Amino acid sequence: MTDQTALQQVPILAALAQATRLEILARVSEAGAKGVAAGDIARSIRCPASTLSFHLKELSRTGILEARPRGRFIIYALQREALGELARYIAGLAGIEPAARARKPPAARAARRRAAGERGQLSMFGD
Repeated sequence: MTDQTALQQVPILAALAQATRLEILARVSEAGAKGVAAGDIARSIRCPASTLSFHLKELSRTGILEARPRGRFIIYALQREALGELARYIAGLAGIEPAARARKPPAARAARRRAAGERGQLSMFGD
C-alpha cells in the first residue's frame, strides 16, 4: 500500500464518517444501478432537502456517488468501483487477501439444494 493510495482514501473516509451519509449510501445502494431521485432519498431517511443537498454534494465530490440529471430530477447512483477501491484498501490494512472473498462452503450449497428439492422446487442443478 502506498502513501498515494492512502491519500486517495482520506476524503472518502471523511465523507463516510457521518451517520446521515451512511443512511444515504444505504438507500442509494438499495436502488441499484438505476439510482434514486434526491426527493426519494429525502423522504426515505427523513432529511430536510437543504441538509440532504449538502450531504449529496459531499458524497458526489468524493466520487462514491454519481449524479445524473433526468428531466427535473437528479438521480443518484453508487460508484461501486470507488467503494470497491476503499474496501480493498481497508482489507489490505486488515491483512485480508482481496481474492479471499467469503463464499459459502460446498456443504452449505448442497444443503440448500436438498432443501429446495424437498420443497418440490425446481433446481437448475438437476437434483
